[in-house]
Amino acid sequence: MITAPSRTMFSYWGRRGALTQFTLEVARAATTEPSIAATVSVSRQNESFADFAEFGPALFPVETFRTGAGAVLRSWSIPLLRQQLYQRIRRDRTQLVIELLPHVWSPFVMSVTRAAGARYCMIAHDADPHSGDRTAWAKILFDRPMRWADVVVTLSAAVSQRLLNTGRVPEAKLVQLFHPDFTYERRLGERVASPSQSAPIRLLFMGRILPYKGLPLFLDMVDLLRGEGIAVEVGVFGEGALGANAARLEAMGAEVVNRWLSEREIAATLARFHALVLPYTEASQSGVAAAALGAGLPIIATPVGGLVDQIVDGETGMISSAVNAPGLSEATKRLVLHEATYRTICDNIARSREQRSMARFVREIVSRSLMSR
Repeated sequence: MITAPSRTMFSYWGRRGALTQFTLEVARAATTEPSIAATVSVSRQNESFADFAEFGPALFPVETFRTGAGAVLRSWSIPLLRQQLYQRIRRDRTQLVIELLPHVWSPFVMSVTRAAGARYCMIAHDADPHSGDRTAWAKILFDRPMRWADVVVTLSAAVSQRLLNTGRVPEAKLVQLFHPDFTYERRLGERVASPSQSAPIRLLFMGRILPYKGLPLFLDMVDLLRGEGIAVEVGVFGEGALGANAARLEAMGAEVVNRWLSEREIAATLARFHALVLPYTEASQSGVAAAALGAGLPIIATPVGGLVDQIVDGETGMISSAVNAPGLSEATKRLVLHEATYRTICDNIARSREQRSMARFVREIVSRSLMSR
C-alpha cells in the first residue's frame, strides 16, 4: 500500500545562530525525504535568508524584525502573521507544524495552527535558562507554547527529566529524540593530522563565551597539561566577554577570534584542531558538539546535562571524571596521548554518523509527532 507523504511545516523565525544551520539542514533533509511533503518557514530578517532560496515553492518566508527592540515596535504585525500562517497551513493542507525553536512571537501566533487543522510540535532545547545568558528573560515566552502543544520534543534525557520533574510537560506528550550532527562544509580529507609526540596537541574551545561554558576551567586544564611537559596549542573562537581570561590567553599564546563566526569559518576552524573541549559547568545539549561530530572531530567534555548523551565516553570522545581541571586533563590525555585510541575514536565517529544524521532525525520527529497522542 502506498502511503501519502506527511505534509509538514518546519519553522524557525530567529535571526542568526546555530539554529539557522539546524533549520537549513532540516530543510534539506525534509525536502529530499519521499515520506514528507515539506514546507519551510523562515524569517526574511534571518542573516542567512538567501541560503533558503534553494527550496523554491516549499519556502514560506515571513516578516519579523531585525533588532531586539523590533520585537515590541513591530508587534502590530502579529495579527497579519497569524492570518498568513493560517492561510498557508490551509493551502498546503499541512498536517503538522514543527517549530524548531520557539520565537518570541510564538505564543501569540502559533496557537492558530490548531484552528487551521494542523498539529503543533515544538522542540524544547533547554529546560531552564543558562547562567549569564542575556536572552534568558525570553525563556518564559519561549515556554508558553508548551501548554497547548500537541507534542514537545527534547534532544536529551537531561532536558526531558527536568521538564517532567517540574511538571511543565506531561509525559504523554513528551518525545525524546537526539541532537543530530551539523555538517556545515564537511572537509574530512583536510583534517589536521592525528596527534603525535613530535608535535603539539591542538585543543579548541568554541561557541558563545558565557559563564556556564567554563572557559577558565579550560585554561586551568591547559596549565596542568603544560605543567606535565605536554605541548598544547590553544584556540578560543566565539563571541562574548573574555574578561580576566584575556590576559591568560595572551600569556598562553592562544589563537583568539573573539566574535561571531560564519558557517564557513566554523567549518574551517574545526578542521584545524585535534579535539573540541566542552568544559561546561551545566548543559542541556550542545550545538557545538553537533558541529564537531559532523566534522569528525573527537570531543572532551564534562559529565553534565545532555553532554553525556551526545558524547559516548571512549567511542566518540572522552567524558571527564568530574567538573574540574584535573578530570578534564586526564580525559584529554586518554584521548590524545595514544594515537591508536585517537584514530579508533575518529573511526567510530565516522561509522556511527547515520545514527546521528539529520535525515534520521527528520524522519523520527515527523513520524513520532504524528503518532503521539
